[in-house]
Amino acid sequence: MKLDSSILGALRCFEAAGRLLSFTKAAESLHLTQSAVSQQVRHLEDRLGYGLFLRQPRGLKLTAKGEALFETTARALNEIQDTIRRLGEPNAPLQVNCLPSFALQWLMPRLTEFQRERPDVSVRLKAEFETLDRQAMDAQDIDVAVRYDPVRYSRLQADVLLDEYLFAAATPEYLARHPGFAAGESPDGVVLLHDASPWVGAAEFVEWRTWLEAFHPAWIAHLEGPQFNLSSLAIGAALSHQGVVMARSALVQDEIRSGRLMNVFGRHVRAPARYVLLSRRPDDRRVAIFSTWLKAECARFDAARMAWLSPGGAGHSRA
Repeated sequence: MKLDSSILGALRCFEAAGRLLSFTKAAESLHLTQSAVSQQVRHLEDRLGYGLFLRQPRGLKLTAKGEALFETTARALNEIQDTIRRLGEPNAPLQVNCLPSFALQWLMPRLTEFQRERPDVSVRLKAEFETLDRQAMDAQDIDVAVRYDPVRYSRLQADVLLDEYLFAAATPEYLARHPGFAAGESPDGVVLLHDASPWVGAAEFVEWRTWLEAFHPAWIAHLEGPQFNLSSLAIGAALSHQGVVMARSALVQDEIRSGRLMNVFGRHVRAPARYVLLSRRPDDRRVAIFSTWLKAECARFDAARMAWLSPGGAGHSRA
C-alpha cells in the first residue's frame, strides 16, 4: 500500500483517535466533524485489511495491530511537527529539565560558565520531579533532562552522569550538643532529617536505611524523623541545627568544604540511585554541545569529590 494523500490524512485522524480513544474528541482536536474522523479511520482500515479499533459502548480500544501502528504514527507525526517548528526557530533555547535540588545545589552555579563558553547555545532550565519517558519529553518539548533514580530507560538516550554517595551530615554546633551520637554510641535524642521521596516510587527512609544497614544496623529502629519533599529543604534544616541529614555528596560539597556541615562519621555508602542524562535527540547540535560540557563537568566534580571523601579529606568529620 502506497502512502498517498488520502492515507496520510487518514493516519492523522487515526493518531488523534488512538491518542484520545474517542472519535468525538479526535474530531474536536482536529476541527473536523465526528463523522469525518470515523469515515477516515474506516477508510484506513479498509485499505489495510484489518481493524485498528474495537468499538465499545464506553469508547474505543486499540487492537494489537492498532497499537503497533499508533506508536509508529504518533512518533512520526511528532518528529515531523518538531522538525518543522525547529526549522522555523533556528536559535530556540535548549530546554533542560532537572530535579529541583540538583538544579539548585549543583547545576545552576555552573551554568554561568557554560553560557560564557557557549553563548551560541541558550539554555532554559526548568526544575521538576515528573517521571519522564519519550512521550512526555516530546509532549513538553524537553530536549535534555537530569534525573536521580535507579530506573533503566528505553526509547531515550540515557547516560549515567554521576554515581552518588551518602553520608550523615550535621553542623558542628548540633554535634556538640549530641556527643554520644557523634561518637557513634547512641542515636537517642537525635533528629534524623529525610528526603521524603528521593525518586518516584522510592521506599520510605530509603537513603538513611541504606547507610544504617551498612554501618549502624542497630539504629534502624530510630529511623523516624521530619520528611521534606526536597533534598534542599532537608539540607537547609540541617544547616539550621535541626538535626542530621543523610546527605548526597553532589548536593553538599560547598557546605562540607566551608565547614558549615560535617560528615559525622567519615563513612559514606554508594546510593541506590544515580544521576542520569536523558536526551530524545542526541544528534541535535545543541544537545550534543550541552551533553559534552555536562559530562566533563561531572567528571571534574567526581575527581574532586573522591579526594574530599577519602580518608583525611575535607569530607570527613573533624569532631
